[in-house]
Amino acid sequence: MISSNDRAPSGRITESRRQDRSTNELVGICRGLLADGHVSQMEAEFLKDWIERNAAFVGEYPFAPIYRLLSEILQDGVIDSDESADLHDTLIRFVGGETFDQRAETASLSTSLPITEPQPRIEHSGAIFVVTGTFAYGPRSRVQAEIEQRGGAIGASPSKKTGYLVIGELGSRDWINSNAGTKIIKAVELRGAGHPIAIVSEQHWTAHLT
Repeated sequence: MISSNDRAPSGRITESRRQDRSTNELVGICRGLLADGHVSQMEAEFLKDWIERNAAFVGEYPFAPIYRLLSEILQDGVIDSDESADLHDTLIRFVGGETFDQRAETASLSTSLPITEPQPRIEHSGAIFVVTGTFAYGPRSRVQAEIEQRGGAIGASPSKKTGYLVIGELGSRDWINSNAGTKIIKAVELRGAGHPIAIVSEQHWTAHLT
């Protein structure tokens, strides 16, 4: 008899692991391209080709926005200095490079994340919130308490019932590989499937604490 421990992993689990490995490789490639402070046309073409070879995930975050920018930049076959700078800045925000604080091991992530645009008005009462990341406002328990005091409920992870995912202003340089990254990617997937979940920054959330 074959025990449950002997069974092969399901297709969904296998695909998830493949995507995790591809995401980790993408992070490594981007850091390598950024090492000399400049992204050349050859490097951009290599990155675009690599994403295309991982076509199963080309429509998924974080592959999609990077691939979209690469496609736009390379459409005419030439990368000018402004386009190179835009690509460099996009990759920097993706890996959290230039804003990384070596001593605190934290980085500002507000510009690198898939925030809902335009940022919506936040109505706490009756809404389900998921909070993730490290907050400048204080411990996550304090953030959750502020939400509950205003009539909101706290969810453990993003679901179809989630109204808001609030992302802390500070986070690990490797946020995409962290638990925070898992929640963010899940929220992006739900939003892409048409569920009305808003992904908001800590700064935007604190502006609604009246």
